[in-house]
Amino acid sequence: MQCTSSLLRLAALSALIAAPLSLRAQSDADSDWNHFGLNFRSGFNIRAKFAEPASVEFPPGPGAGPAVNHQYNDGYVNVDGSGNQGGLTWNWGYHNASQISGNNLLFHASGTEGASGNTTDDPNLGIDFNYTRDLGHYKWGQWGLKAAFGYTHVQVRDQSPLGGNLETITDQYALNGVVPPVAPYAGSSAGPGPVIGSQPTSRSTSVMPDGAVVTGNHDINASLYDLRLGPAFNIPLGKGFSLQAGGGLALGVVSSHFTFNDVTPVAVAGGNNRTGFVPGAYAELGFAYRISRPVSLFTGAQFQYLESFQQNAGGRSAQLDFGQTVFYELGLEWHF
Repeated sequence: MQCTSSLLRLAALSALIAAPLSLRAQSDADSDWNHFGLNFRSGFNIRAKFAEPASVEFPPGPGAGPAVNHQYNDGYVNVDGSGNQGGLTWNWGYHNASQISGNNLLFHASGTEGASGNTTDDPNLGIDFNYTRDLGHYKWGQWGLKAAFGYTHVQVRDQSPLGGNLETITDQYALNGVVPPVAPYAGSSAGPGPVIGSQPTSRSTSVMPDGAVVTGNHDINASLYDLRLGPAFNIPLGKGFSLQAGGGLALGVVSSHFTFNDVTPVAVAGGNNRTGFVPGAYAELGFAYRISRPVSLFTGAQFQYLESFQQNAGGRSAQLDFGQTVFYELGLEWHF
């Protein structure tokens, strides 16, 4: 009897404990703790920067040394058949009379210090899947953990000229009293011919800002896959409307194809493929409207910061800047 009485008391205690738990479970079952979203999105402020390598179109050779070749935009001073005996050479040529300066002859080699340009091609369309699991329901609303996956197609094509600084090297050679033949003139290694000094007596360098222009096509075609994880908050506003906010960590995977086709100053084309990771963070804010018991209409904006992605091909570079990306989203949410 004592055993039976103890069992009855234990059963009664269990019932007292189970009753409120059962009521709480029923209350929880009546609420939506799981939320799945599907959104179409448009991305803005994804910028591309294309850059050209620094180059001198005709490397002039060293500024000193009696037996070396020097090539210029407007002529040459090379080693002759005698090996530039006596520090002189007859293997030289020039293009324009304006290169004569008193008892000297001036030669020029020009090139770029590098050219670059920024461009964007908004909007960049994509899609977003997300799932939120509520962790707490309160009088003011709900909060939980949100995991999301997004895809955005990014294509930027730049056909505008890329501007860079123009660097000009000017070398001066002594004529030593020689009267140059009428321009244009071209001597040979075998010679003979009028001789001038075989190495520059002076060298100067000047830079003209934005004086160099590179024309052609630069194209980057990329896929951005972004994973996001962070807390999410839902605050009811009444009449079926609610405010949603959240933020957290983001990780992007970029798969990109970069091509270029330069026309000037030298015709050259190339390209390559690259895939890389770009970490970052995000913050979002939106509104939802409950159009039926399990379905809501959602619209909102998301700010996403990701590190820049860069790839190189043929000395050229293309960089995607995700530092100020804004996504506008529109879609549906299912609650269960």
